[in-house]
This record gives sequence, C-alpha cells and structure tokens, in this order.
Amino acid sequence: MPRHRHTVDAILKALGPDEDAPTPEKVRGQWSRFYPEQWRKRWLTAQDDSPTLPAFLSTRERQLSVSRDELFDLGQQINSEDDAVAFYVAVCAWGTGPSALDTSRRVEALMQPDAPQRLYEGLTQVDLTEPVDGYRAFNAVAVSKIKGLGPAYFTKLLHFRAGRPDTSGKQYPLILDSRVAKALGWSKSTAWTSSEYSMYLDLIDAVHQRWRPDLPADIVEYQLFMSVGTKKPPSITDPKIYGN
Repeated sequence: MPRHRHTVDAILKALGPDEDAPTPEKVRGQWSRFYPEQWRKRWLTAQDDSPTLPAFLSTRERQLSVSRDELFDLGQQINSEDDAVAFYVAVCAWGTGPSALDTSRRVEALMQPDAPQRLYEGLTQVDLTEPVDGYRAFNAVAVSKIKGLGPAYFTKLLHFRAGRPDTSGKQYPLILDSRVAKALGWSKSTAWTSSEYSMYLDLIDAVHQRWRPDLPADIVEYQLFMSVGTKKPPSITDPKIYGN
C-alpha cells in the first residue's frame, strides 16, 4: 500500500473551508487546449494499419479545446472501436494539453496492434458500477491492459465513460494521477494496484462525506488536483542566479 502522510483531517484542511468548495459547474467546465497537428503528424507516421483518425483532428484550426462536461457526453456515445478511439483521443488531449511529449506517448500507446479492440471492450463490457472492476480490467494484461496506458489516463477514461457523478452516495471511478496522489501524501506516484485504487476511492468517499456530501464526489478529486500547483523556479533576478 502507498505510505500515507495525510489523514482525512489533513486532507480536509488542504481542501479548505467547505463554503469555498467549487461548484459542479466549475468542475465540469474545466477545459484544456491542445494542438490537433501534434496528434495528426504522429498518427500519420505510424504503421499503415493504424486506427481511423478521429474527425475532429482533421480541422484546420490550430488549437482546439475540450472540457470535462464534453468528455462526459462523448463517453455515452461509444458504439464502435472508432468511437472508442475518438473518445480516447479526446480524453487524452484533455489530459496532455499542448505537451508534444505526452501527446507522442498517448499516440504510441494507441498504435499497439490490438489497442482499439482492448479499448472498446474495456469501455463497453466492464461494469462501471463497480469502479474497481474497471480499474482491474485496464490494469490486467489478460483483459484490457494496453502497453503505455497507465492509471493516470485509464482512470480518466473510466471516469468520463461512467457518466457524471451525482450525490446518491454510490462510488464512481474517479481520476487518480500523480498530482492527486501527491496531494494525498502518497509515496507512490503511479502503478497503483487495484487494491490501492479501491483504498483511494474509500478515502475520497470519507473526505467527501465530511466535506461537501451535498455535491458530487468529483469536486474532491478536482480540488485535490488544483491544490498541487507547479512550483515556480528561481527568478533570473535572484542574486544567487544573476550573480553567477
């Protein structure tokens, strides 16, 4: 199990006052920009039997954007392998943003010979009302594991495929990536086991019930993600830097 430094009380403190919790509209509106050309040029240099290029990547627009809300809608429109591939690209574009390196990694994973089939089967045949089952499927070679597709991204796929979380109290598959793990004080930043993911969902549920049970549970994951900002490096005008 990951080594914990943060208790539920510590996490609640990191989240801030419950009256400052983000609204569901703010969470669902979280968007990211990406460059279609970065995806296209890597796609077109892949093997001849590469998956069908999603239509939205053929645009002449230099930049596109995608939000959580739009990804939830796309997650309900998967009726073929091509739909699964398009959903994968949209979710991963939201996660990678404009990063060329991350985009290259996401395309490389998708170009595995059986990736579209495994992706489609994992997203349509797993009972997402049991979140850990979905995690286990994408984490097991014998089921839907895709080389190069780790938890940080397949939990995004599971999350947006399962539909918008509500306040019913049932567990949904929530996103778990390195920033969320860092906010929780976990010693592991990736490669979590299914048991560790189950523990994560239980922990978020405990925090959610004490923080804002009247709002969907994904506000906790969002707030944890946002609580870990990027540390600014030293300024060029810092005497220790400028003087050397």
